[in-house]
Amino acid sequence: MTEEALTAAGVSVAYRRPDGSLTTVVSGVSLTLEPGRVVGLVGESGCGKTSLALACMGTAAEGGVITCGSVTLDGLDLLTAPRTVLRALWGDRLAHVPQNPATSLNPATRIGRQLAQPIATHLGLTGKALHERATDLLERVGITHPTQALRRYPHEFSGGQEQRIALALALSCDPRVLILDEPTTGLDVTTQARIVTLLQGIITDTSAAALYISHDLALISTVADRLLVMYAGEIVESGATRDLVHTPRHPYTQALLAAQPSAHERRAVRGLPGRPPGHVVIDRCSFAPRCRHAEPECVAEHPVLQPLPGSRAVRCVRHDRLEFSAQPVDAWALPAEPEPVHILELDGLWCRYRKQAEPALSDFSLAIARGDTVAVVGESGSGKSTLLRAIAGLHPPGEGIVRFQGYRLAPAVRHRPDQVRRDIQLVFQDPDSSLNPRQRVGEILSRPIRLFRSDVARHEEAHTVTTALDQVGLAASTARRYPNELSGGQRQRVAVARAFLARPALLLCDEVTSALDVSVQATVLELIADLAATFATTVIFVSHDLAVVRTICRRVVVIRAGRLCEDGQADDVFRAPRHAYTRELIAAIPPPPGAAGSRRAT
Repeated sequence: MTEEALTAAGVSVAYRRPDGSLTTVVSGVSLTLEPGRVVGLVGESGCGKTSLALACMGTAAEGGVITCGSVTLDGLDLLTAPRTVLRALWGDRLAHVPQNPATSLNPATRIGRQLAQPIATHLGLTGKALHERATDLLERVGITHPTQALRRYPHEFSGGQEQRIALALALSCDPRVLILDEPTTGLDVTTQARIVTLLQGIITDTSAAALYISHDLALISTVADRLLVMYAGEIVESGATRDLVHTPRHPYTQALLAAQPSAHERRAVRGLPGRPPGHVVIDRCSFAPRCRHAEPECVAEHPVLQPLPGSRAVRCVRHDRLEFSAQPVDAWALPAEPEPVHILELDGLWCRYRKQAEPALSDFSLAIARGDTVAVVGESGSGKSTLLRAIAGLHPPGEGIVRFQGYRLAPAVRHRPDQVRRDIQLVFQDPDSSLNPRQRVGEILSRPIRLFRSDVARHEEAHTVTTALDQVGLAASTARRYPNELSGGQRQRVAVARAFLARPALLLCDEVTSALDVSVQATVLELIADLAATFATTVIFVSHDLAVVRTICRRVVVIRAGRLCEDGQADDVFRAPRHAYTRELIAAIPPPPGAAGSRRAT
């Protein structure tokens, strides 16, 4: 093993409660990152992946404590190294791409200055050389007009573009070890494919070691040489990628694969019942309450991580008695055919953002039938989010008409009647910018009930909130917590629950599953499908994940640079795309986990 490898041994992380006691969220995890190799880490939101990633950087989140273990890089234990030594390593030999770029980029500082800081500090570049390095980094991650981008602030970019900028920051000094926490979560498939190819090239050319965290099993199987499956703060299965996706030995790994949607065929996905415990369980199998194979022996004692042939390991006392068979491919039950009445009509919309030469939407027209489920897909920055914001009245179009249920709407939401504000609900891409950090979750979810639900009496409010939390896979105790006490995926589920509570006629979903692991994603997709069928709700679903689109949507609208490229039934568009850009999107879809087309499948 070479000196550049990073080794974590027996790492445990805990968070301090208000009473001073500690709750352990990562327990005894060991891993090795080797030069030129990628280790993938998968698991549900809240299972400890990000806490482990930060521990591999030698630090912990606010309120967190690394209670035991070691993390060694080039002979140096990062957990005992002084902070000054760690600061010299971070961004140079050891780089981190955080899960949420919106909170990692300084909103008050231009992008050029943020890129200049690590380049000047670690590489010693100044002047023209520094500027060329910064523009080259932005070009490599797919940011158009990089020179102009250097002068812009983070809020002037889309969520996917912010993600690419965060990646450029991490790559700015050619680090030896990369800790990648969902680095492509907010990206469309073409940009995702470009970034994955870029990362693979960097890892191969520089022999960098990488820990790649993702909830996308199809994607991670194309990237990772080895997979670690994490549940309730522990590794429950590990092994070569091809072995885990073909012959998973732990029921949890099997369940994650069953919840993975496919862009190659319309198939049902199954969410997991219940929810992870959110802390380490030491007296029994932590997955037993959700496992369909559980027996009394599973709760008699805590299972150990048992080594298996072929450098595999599994934490299950019944692993040798379980058989895994591929799930049958069942078609997702789409809602009934939409009514031949348009609930929404857009006519010639033009939208611009200040300082941008090109309009975000250009003469955009579209009609959507009542009860339909419509996906809007396209590259990051193509105008998808702007389209939803224009419909919701949050970005009034400069020109054009929005008609809802036959009536022309005022461009700005503040001029629309209360009934329209209830009927059109928007779930934002970034829950951090849409959830009030000063309010508890219960207060956040009570607001749409008080504003729009006259059918819910005041004494029924708490029960309604609890029911909504349960529908999106969150415990009732979540109502007493603040947004910053939740993981990114948990915050997104709160945002989804808030929109559903208004019982909208038109639900606008802006990348609502991009921050969710596959099991919760399946649950949310089932919930959206059920809502659409039960209440005849029309859904406009913006997503970069074409597997999700294929699963839930009847119709697909493809846009690029603010213009409509293709519009048709989902099955027709996926099977025989007509526009060159649509063909490019579909060609960039990762192969199914373990498929022959996967770079790590053999």
